[in-house]
Amino acid sequence: MTKPSTTLQEKFWKSSFGSDYIKRHKKSIWVKNNIFFFRNSFKKIKLSQIKSILEFGSNIGLNLMALNKLLKLKKLKAIEINETAYKSLKNLKYVDPVNVSALDYQVVEKYDLVLSKGFLIHINPNKLKILYKKMFSSCKSGGYILIAEYYSPKPESVNYRGNKNVLFKRDFAGEILNNFNNKLKLIDYGFVYHKDKYPQGDITWFLLKKK
Repeated sequence: MTKPSTTLQEKFWKSSFGSDYIKRHKKSIWVKNNIFFFRNSFKKIKLSQIKSILEFGSNIGLNLMALNKLLKLKKLKAIEINETAYKSLKNLKYVDPVNVSALDYQVVEKYDLVLSKGFLIHINPNKLKILYKKMFSSCKSGGYILIAEYYSPKPESVNYRGNKNVLFKRDFAGEILNNFNNKLKLIDYGFVYHKDKYPQGDITWFLLKKK
């Protein structure tokens, strides 16, 4: 099988910019905010249903740290393209990390929860359908997909710290629902304002259930 060519966005996050991103997030504050975020996101389902998790684009694992505190799980899989972030993930004993582009990741297992939080926004728009298929295929029947990204009813590119074509806003959840018509159900959704007590930077989240 021919390996797909590396996109501009993948090169960007594998570079020093991706490594520097780590330094801009204070671990203690973000883990605290994330615990609150996930509690709110899962309020319509039983937490006992989630026993395994796969996250695409984990960085150093701030989401997985919060989920581990909340759910006390032993099966957390992380897909991360940046080598510096991957090395940090390896220090988390409860996480099984893979240092690979999500576009190259081969689905081998299915999970109760598949997570994308601040990740799809950085994917080349022409490659999104590949990611949607991998997320859907990685989710168990009866499992959940949580998408927490910047929302826009129409696709748009946003200048990101002086860089073009590395951050995109669109209706990611709507697109994955359309791609897998009648196989996914919208369970809940919400918005987290950047001035909230537990801010998340103006992201909109959608919880989907796989039938």
